[in-house]
Amino acid sequence: MTYWRISLGRLSTIILFATTIFCLHPRSIAAQDLKAKPAPTDFADSAPSSTSPGDELQPIPKELTGDSLTDAPLPKGQAQEQDQNPVAPSGLQTNQVLGLPPTLTRTRLTGEDKFQIYIHKAFGPPAVILPALGAGFQMLNPPNHYPREWKDGAEAFGRTYGYKVADRTSRETGQFLTGLLLHEDPRYQRSSSTNPFRRTFHALAFTVFDKTDSGRNTLAVSNFVSAAAGGFVGMGILPNGYNDVTHAEQRMASEFLQIAIGNVATEFEPQWGPLAKKIHLQKILPAWWVPQHSH
Repeated sequence: MTYWRISLGRLSTIILFATTIFCLHPRSIAAQDLKAKPAPTDFADSAPSSTSPGDELQPIPKELTGDSLTDAPLPKGQAQEQDQNPVAPSGLQTNQVLGLPPTLTRTRLTGEDKFQIYIHKAFGPPAVILPALGAGFQMLNPPNHYPREWKDGAEAFGRTYGYKVADRTSRETGQFLTGLLLHEDPRYQRSSSTNPFRRTFHALAFTVFDKTDSGRNTLAVSNFVSAAAGGFVGMGILPNGYNDVTHAEQRMASEFLQIAIGNVATEFEPQWGPLAKKIHLQKILPAWWVPQHSH
């Protein structure tokens, strides 16, 4: 139970910080009169939208019909952003600095494209460094009833780090295999609305429903499998008292919440992204943090 409270408290802090960032940004609260009301692309279709002219949907050229997601048009601002950021044939943008899901492009992914995204997320630099940070944090705040061999010393850090790596690898593998089998697109599609509450709702809904390879809405089975894989893998690794079904279910809920947080962060990346550029984050991080692409 202590482990659950620590995890939930840490994730709640992240949510509060992210919410503060996008709510303070002037673009996220600016509402303008509509010149033309486009067909909504988010999951809040039943609520009135405050879409601005800058978010009008761009028509997909006929010559792209064979390779595009015809049921998933992109907001104008997102299309302009993609023109400024190089995009690989797989549609994985180069500005992914936090291990967030790539955003949806007009390019339809092949099985090889999905495999490349999986390899980077499961075995790339973020998959090595982020678990180390998580293990370090847990060493500073271990559960009260953890045995000594899991709390003190280099061996304890090694055990915790090994579990964090296994957790991430299991989540990414489960998500990749399920998405490949059920033809789910692993990328995230941003909302066309400028209303922060509608955008947050869209991001949370995208945790439960995502897109197929053809652009249709579908149940995000891969997310549920990913959360279950990460939650239950600890049953074969963690010490007694934390390797039971109850703790596994708690970890599964925590994993699913992390997916939701990642979607919210990706949704509001146009707001917090410029802040990362101002502090030259792309120069602080090594070049191999993100996969390199060529046209």
